[in-house]
Amino acid sequence: MLSSLLNITILGINDWVFWLLIAVVASVIEISTLNLVSIWFIAAAIIAVVASLLGASLALQLVIFFSAAVIGLLIFIFVIRPKYMKNGGRTVATNADRIIGQVGIVTETVDTEVGRGLIRVGNQIWSARAEDEEDVIEPGAEVLIVTIRGVKAVVRRHQRKTRGEQAELDHEESNH
Repeated sequence: MLSSLLNITILGINDWVFWLLIAVVASVIEISTLNLVSIWFIAAAIIAVVASLLGASLALQLVIFFSAAVIGLLIFIFVIRPKYMKNGGRTVATNADRIIGQVGIVTETVDTEVGRGLIRVGNQIWSARAEDEEDVIEPGAEVLIVTIRGVKAVVRRHQRKTRGEQAELDHEESNH
């Protein structure tokens, strides 16, 4: 049996040694990337080593190697990755999103065309741009933070409602 194991060669080396080398090279690549890029080749090469030691032909070893690699990749794509990619492409919330919907005060003229503008929200100063790019908002004006785009707060003019106006809006909402 030992002589039959040593009969098949790939690139001048025993087949089982070749598959072990493939597993080692794929392991080095996997360790250096940590992206599950070559883990499928590691598993497939180990399965091919076992097939080789059991006396499988070279053609069968190749089929086993490629089939195992493809099946492993497909299992990852359709089963494993969806479980670990829980945000599903949605934007991941950061602490910056907490200012959305808050009111700030312009401290430096917000002029999107010129590319400048600062606002104060709570105790923080934020770079800002106007939602309406033609709008120029002067210092002291109240603005509502609509969203965050990059590192800038996107704002629009805001007028606080008087207590009477707010009470009227609350009353209308409770009647609906």
